[in-house]
Amino acid sequence: MIRILVVDDQELVRRGIVALLGFEADLTVVAQAADGEECLALLAQHEVDVVLMDIRMPKLNGLETVRRMRVAGIATPVLLLTTFDEPVTLAQGRSAGAQACLLKDIDQAGLVAAIRTVAAGGTVEPAGGARPALFTRRELAVIRELCAGKQNKEIAQALQLSAGTVRNYLSMILEKLEVRDRTQAILKLRELGLA
Repeated sequence: MIRILVVDDQELVRRGIVALLGFEADLTVVAQAADGEECLALLAQHEVDVVLMDIRMPKLNGLETVRRMRVAGIATPVLLLTTFDEPVTLAQGRSAGAQACLLKDIDQAGLVAAIRTVAAGGTVEPAGGARPALFTRRELAVIRELCAGKQNKEIAQALQLSAGTVRNYLSMILEKLEVRDRTQAILKLRELGLA
């Protein structure tokens, strides 16, 4: 039996998830929480195999809750759910220590399969509308050089690219990070654990 803690600030959503999971013979919801603080308290009181948690919540959001769990040495697998298809948010969920970060429009079969996968020690990549990777391999190479403090010409030389190609890659990186300049990009990349 897979024991689940469901965390969502919207009671109707939380109850709906609990009802859906009730149809599965191998899943049981052992507790419910309305925010991250309540989640952390319940983890100390219950044996939990998977935490199924919303990202955007008052008091303590899902990302910060996962971070606090990992700092406290709580290794319980976490499956984060979000309404918004934002690549940066999905990447932040993974870098915080979640085993999965999925959109709330996932169907019941997909959610159940994801729960079983993370309970078994696996990870789940976003599917459907969510993009599985925030950056391409080449963009990650440019990011490494950018975070090392190199200018476009130096990045071009290091990666054997033209300066124009480096500019194009940097434009795409800034767009994906939703920032305006290199400094903001580096700060956001550090937040994501990519710097």
